[in-house]
Amino acid sequence: MATIEELNEPIDVVTVFREGTMAPVKFRWSGHTHAIVRVAYRWVTHEGAYPVYHFSVVAGGGQLYEILLNTQNMRWSLAKVHMEG
Repeated sequence: MATIEELNEPIDVVTVFREGTMAPVKFRWSGHTHAIVRVAYRWVTHEGAYPVYHFSVVAGGGQLYEILLNTQNMRWSLAKVHMEG
């Protein structure tokens, strides 16, 4: 059964911007770099007037993460980790 761990921890993200689209490539969390294999889903919410960009990403090993960019402070966060177990 899968569980979801909510973290909301700051992370560093390498992102590419191509043809008007933002795509995270890898992120660093807890001393480890995680290469993003694919972006499974993306959506935008708002915190006041500022958009918050959310990405559900699959990293190496098939682990699923939710990362987000808050444009009010231009900081990335690891919001959730989906754990199999």
